[in-house]
Amino acid sequence: MIISLNQSAAEKMLQTLRVAGNPFRNHFARNPDDETCAKYHVPELYSRERNILLGIVDRHRYATRHPSEVVPILGNKGAGKTHLLHSIKHGREGTWQLLVTPGTFHRDTDFLEYLFFQLVETLLGGARQGNARPLDFVGENLIRLKLIAALGAMGHKERQSVFPGGPFLGWLKMFGYSTSQSRERTEWLLEQLTRLGNLPYNQGALRKLCEQSGLGADTVVRILDSHAEHTEGKSPSALMRRALVCGFAKAVLQGNENDLAEFLTYGFAELNIQIRPGRQDLVLALLKVLMEMFSALCIPVVVAFDQLEDLLMARRNEDTHRTAEAFFAGIVHAMHQIEGITFLIFAERGLWNRFLPSIDGYIQDRLNQPLHVQGQGTVHSLRLEAPPVDLVRRMVEARLRAIHASLIDARELSPIYPYTTEQVSRIASTEPTLRDMIQQFRRLFDLTVYGSECSESKETTHKVETLLSRTLEEESHQSPEGPEMDPDMIECEIPGMKGSLSESNSTKEEVMNPGVGPREGYSDPASPGPLVQSQLGSYLGLMGGETLPTPADLWDQEVRVALRRLEPEGAITGATRELQAGLGHFLRLAMDHGVKVGPWRIQHVVDEWNFGEHPTYGVLSIAHWACRGGNPWRVGIGLFLGRGQGKLKDLTTKLSAFDIEPPVLDQLILLRPEDDPTLAGKSRQLWQEMEQKGRHARLELVGIEEFSKLFATPRFVSGLFESLPGGQILSNQADLIQDRCESLLKQLCMPIQGD
Repeated sequence: MIISLNQSAAEKMLQTLRVAGNPFRNHFARNPDDETCAKYHVPELYSRERNILLGIVDRHRYATRHPSEVVPILGNKGAGKTHLLHSIKHGREGTWQLLVTPGTFHRDTDFLEYLFFQLVETLLGGARQGNARPLDFVGENLIRLKLIAALGAMGHKERQSVFPGGPFLGWLKMFGYSTSQSRERTEWLLEQLTRLGNLPYNQGALRKLCEQSGLGADTVVRILDSHAEHTEGKSPSALMRRALVCGFAKAVLQGNENDLAEFLTYGFAELNIQIRPGRQDLVLALLKVLMEMFSALCIPVVVAFDQLEDLLMARRNEDTHRTAEAFFAGIVHAMHQIEGITFLIFAERGLWNRFLPSIDGYIQDRLNQPLHVQGQGTVHSLRLEAPPVDLVRRMVEARLRAIHASLIDARELSPIYPYTTEQVSRIASTEPTLRDMIQQFRRLFDLTVYGSECSESKETTHKVETLLSRTLEEESHQSPEGPEMDPDMIECEIPGMKGSLSESNSTKEEVMNPGVGPREGYSDPASPGPLVQSQLGSYLGLMGGETLPTPADLWDQEVRVALRRLEPEGAITGATRELQAGLGHFLRLAMDHGVKVGPWRIQHVVDEWNFGEHPTYGVLSIAHWACRGGNPWRVGIGLFLGRGQGKLKDLTTKLSAFDIEPPVLDQLILLRPEDDPTLAGKSRQLWQEMEQKGRHARLELVGIEEFSKLFATPRFVSGLFESLPGGQILSNQADLIQDRCESLLKQLCMPIQGD
C-alpha cells in the first residue's frame, strides 16, 4: 500500500534523521547490562519465552527445598539471547531475583568453589539489578526480618535497655509508665518493620526507620548478634549465619562493607570449628547457608551463562571439548549438591548440538530433563526463532520513536518512516535473526537518509579518503614511540553535524582493523594505528559503511563497566577470584599477542594454579618471562587483598608457594591495594624471614583503575570474538595492550634495567 506523504514533513524528518544519526548503528547487546537493551526494549518480543523463564524462577521463590534446574535457551548468533537475559535481569517490576552472570569460566577450579565466588562477586559488586544493588536489597530484607524476630523475642527488661526513658524516667517509674513506654515503642517499630516489607523496595528506608525509632546502627547490630547467639547454636552453619547477619547489618546500617567482604573471602575459613573440614566442604557449607538465607527471603538465585560459545572458547588454542565437559559436569554436580538454583544456559544452537552428544549420557539426561511450568506445559529447552512481521515493525518503531517525537510534523508520517511497510515486511521475512534484520535496517537507513539523493554520502566518503591518505603519510614518518595524533587537530564537517572527531558521538560501530605489525608490537607503516582507526571509524560509521566496534572502544567500554562494579567499599575484596581469573586472562592475552616489556616476553602462562587449603588465598597465576638467549624466570603473580586479620593469613598462604616441591616459582609478585601499602607486626616479620631465605618477592601497589583492567580482560576477549563476522581472524592486539596497560605490564614483569 502506497501512502502519499506531505513533502514538507518528509523533508524536515530527513533533515532531523541526518542530524540524529542512524538509530540502528548500535545493533546488538554485548552483555546483559548493556543500556541499549533498555533504550530499545519491545516488551512483546519473546514475551512467551520470558514468561516461561520467569515462571521457572518463581517456582524457587515460593517453594522451599526445590531442586535446582537447568534450562537451555538456544538460538543463532544474533537471535536476541542477551537482550532476553537483560529483560529478565532488569525489566520486571515488583519482583526481584539475584541474577549471577559469570563473565569467565575457571575450568581447573572446583565448580562449587567457582560458583560460590561468582555469587560473592555479584553480591558485593557495584552493578545494579533492576532498581537495586544486590547487597542493599538482600541486606535490608534480611536485617528487617531478623530485627522483627529479635524485638519480638525481647522481655520487658531488654526493651527498657533498648528504649531507655528520658530525663523524667524516675518520675515515670513511680507511676508505672516506663515499662509501657518501651513496649509501645517496640510495638510501633515492629508494626513499621512489617509494613515496610509490603512496600516497594526503597534503598535506605530501613536505616531511616531505625533512626526515627531511636535505634542507632551499633545498637541494632548488638541486638541481632545477641539474638543469634541465643537461637542459632554452635554448629558451623550457625556460626556462619551469625557472622553473615552481623556483616549485612553493618553494611546496610553503618555503610561498612569490609566486615562482610572479609568474612565471605577469609573469615568463613577461620571459624572456630573443632573438626576442620576440607576446602571444598567448607565452601559447600557456606554456599548452602547462603542459599537457605535467600530462600527464607523468597529471593530466587539464577545463574545465567550468556554467550556460552565465548565463555567456553575464550582461549581458542585449548581443548574446548575438555572445557565443555568440565562445565556441564560441574553444573550437574552443583544441581545435586545445592537446592534452589535456576541455571540458564544461553547458547548457539549449533554449539549446543555439537557439544551435548559428546559428553557423558548421564550428564545429557540431567541437562535435557523436562520441566513442567504452570500454564505453559512441559519445557525441555527454549528456542528463539525469528520474530513475526508485526513485532519487527514494533522494534523499528522503538528505534525511531525518540527521533519522531522531536519533530511536531512527524505525526503526519508513518511511525516507521523513512521505511515503508513493504520494506519492513521484506526484511522480516528474509533475514534469519534480529541482528541480521537490524543490520539491514541500518544499511537501508544510510541509503535513504545519506543516499545519493542528498549527496552527503559521496561528500563524506571523499573527506574520509582524504583524511586516511594524509594520516597514513604522517604515520609512515613516525617512529613506533612517536607522538599520537591529537584528535582535536582533525576537523571534518559532516552534514548536520560540526566539530572534531573527538566530539562525535557515533563511535559505537567502527572499523575493526587494528593494523598492528609483527609480534614485537611495532606498528606497520602501511596501516593506521589504533587511535587513527578509532577516529576514522567515527566517519565511516556516519557514512554508513560495514562497520564494527574497534578493539580500543570495546576495551574502554569494558573497563568503565568494571570500574563501576569495583567502586563499592567491599567490591574488590569480594571480586578476589574474578580478579585473579582476569589476571590469568591478561597474561595469556599478552603472551598470545607477543607483547614485550623491555627485553622480556612471556613464553608460557598458567592462568590459575590452586594450592593449599584456603579457597580464596590459595591461588596464583604463573608467567614464564624470558629474555633473548636467557632461561625463563617462573614468576608467580597473585592478589594480596587481605585486610585486618586476613592480611597475615593471605600473606602466609601466598609465601607458602615457595615451599612446594619440586619448586614451581623463581619469583613472586603480589598486587596490593594502594590504600593499604604497609606491612607491620607479624606480616613484616614473615616477609623479612622470606628475604633471609634468599627468596625473591616484591609488592606492587595497584589502584582501582588497574584492578578494573584485570576484571575487564575476560569480557573484552569475549566481546572481541562476539564482534567478529563469521570466519574473520582476530587481529593482533599488541599495540592496544601496550598502549592501555603499559604501567600494569611493568608491575607484572621482571625488573627492567633503567626504570
